[in-house]
Amino acid sequence: MKSKKPILVLLCLLLTGCWDQHLMKNAVLVQILSFDLADNDEMLLGVSIPIVEESSEGPQARVKSETLSAKGHTPRDCRLKIDREVSGILDSSKNKLILFGERMAAAGIYPPLDVIWRDPRNSLGATLGVVAGEAVDLLEINPKHEPNVSEYIQEALTSAEENSIVPIQTIQTLASEMLDPGEDIVLPYLKMNKKKSAVVVGLALMDEKKYSGNLSPQDSCLLLLLNNKKGKYARFTKRVNKEEQQKIKNYISFNVQNMKRKLNVHVKNGEVSVQLKLHLKLNVEEYPKGDVPKDIERLNKVLSKELTEDAKQVITKLQQANCDAFGIGRRLIAFHPKTWEMLDKKDYFKNIKIKTNVKVEITKQGIVL
Repeated sequence: MKSKKPILVLLCLLLTGCWDQHLMKNAVLVQILSFDLADNDEMLLGVSIPIVEESSEGPQARVKSETLSAKGHTPRDCRLKIDREVSGILDSSKNKLILFGERMAAAGIYPPLDVIWRDPRNSLGATLGVVAGEAVDLLEINPKHEPNVSEYIQEALTSAEENSIVPIQTIQTLASEMLDPGEDIVLPYLKMNKKKSAVVVGLALMDEKKYSGNLSPQDSCLLLLLNNKKGKYARFTKRVNKEEQQKIKNYISFNVQNMKRKLNVHVKNGEVSVQLKLHLKLNVEEYPKGDVPKDIERLNKVLSKELTEDAKQVITKLQQANCDAFGIGRRLIAFHPKTWEMLDKKDYFKNIKIKTNVKVEITKQGIVL
């Protein structure tokens, strides 16, 4: 009797196929998603899709952007409406940015993100951000040197990450922090300027997944240092003199070369206190007055005092926004669980006493001087 095994194997090979295939020729790639609240409290979903145009100057094609939007009850409802407008199927597997308008962020960013975490086709490498005003307006900008809006905003965020204005994070890395009761997240804060360009203007502070305040670029940079999340550069310009007639001589610009951060949480009689120490080693990049070595001791003292005061103001703003960006609640859960059980889980961060001290040490003064 002849064996039937080869025939069965051949049939299995012929019948096996990709039952869940997604053909790229049918896909309309989404590069930015924006979420806003409409006037009637419906959701307004905006998407930015790439449009390839042939260049008249040569064989290289130009990639521009087109914005589509729709209102609905949920993100999926809005997306179905946009799907009817395009000659293909919206595909967010390559999405790079998820932007929230201020009203939407203040209402809570978790509900719009639910569909993204549930669908395995969505990109978990996308960056989140909050936009002053409506996020969909930012999709309509027309940058001169970069016609693709997604690439333009992504480059602005990458620059902000390198300069320690916003932390390096994605929707995947933020998931655990967002769901953690003892820690709050911070997101890039963007706005459209008068020239119709997108600008990173600091950090958006979140209180239990809701937008509650923001920090300026300088405060954002200092917060990242206090939180031990320094990027490639951390540059500041500070006034260290008052009596110079030529105003430029009153200022110093420097970059943080190295740093050490210590954060200790103490519990005594049910009261929580925190000691936060920061030691910064600086490279002077600009001192128009001239002689740094001659003035180095005074400069160290003045800058230490200035940055300590700035750090206190940053912590005050965090507590006003009820944003536990340091994860102090997480430390209490891990090391002081009984104290954590007794605390008001909603407003515990506002009542914590945080003492901070910044020590500055100038170690480099430039190449020539």
